[in-house]
Amino acid sequence: MVFTPDGLMAGNIPAGEVVLYDDDHFYMGGVLAELLVQQGSHVTLVTPAPLVSHWTVNTLEQGFIQAKLMRMGVSVCTGETLAAIGQDAVSLQCVHTEKSQEIAADAVVLESARIANDNVFQELKQRRSEWAEAGAVSVQAIGDADALAPIAWATYAGLRYAEELDASDIGDALPFR
Repeated sequence: MVFTPDGLMAGNIPAGEVVLYDDDHFYMGGVLAELLVQQGSHVTLVTPAPLVSHWTVNTLEQGFIQAKLMRMGVSVCTGETLAAIGQDAVSLQCVHTEKSQEIAADAVVLESARIANDNVFQELKQRRSEWAEAGAVSVQAIGDADALAPIAWATYAGLRYAEELDASDIGDALPFR
């Protein structure tokens, strides 16, 4: 029973002992853990990071997120990577010592890397003559079509693209100093 964030948001909620593997390190792992607890699951949040929702240290939210999850009864397991998913347990491995452990799991939710969907961009590249005839100078993939990342990075990619639209090409130079 392996689930994804999209499946949870579509209403496919696992029951029982749920291991939530958060390799995104932003806000989504904490949000999904809250949702699962509210739906009656017992949740163990596992992350290879040293803190839950580690990236939120940058937004000054990390302490609040981890404290809330722990008050809700979420078990927290940091510094561990998901080594294997078994029939009724998962195998974890310490990122520092490589020591292994197993924990019971009726279901696993994977908040981790995804495959980029750049189908529209690839199709547009194949139709270069059409968009060139329409006056377009270039077509560029940005955000999740270019590289999957937390939503804040995709939002920034859109902002940066808009700011640099019609500007001179700077090649490999940094857009800031």
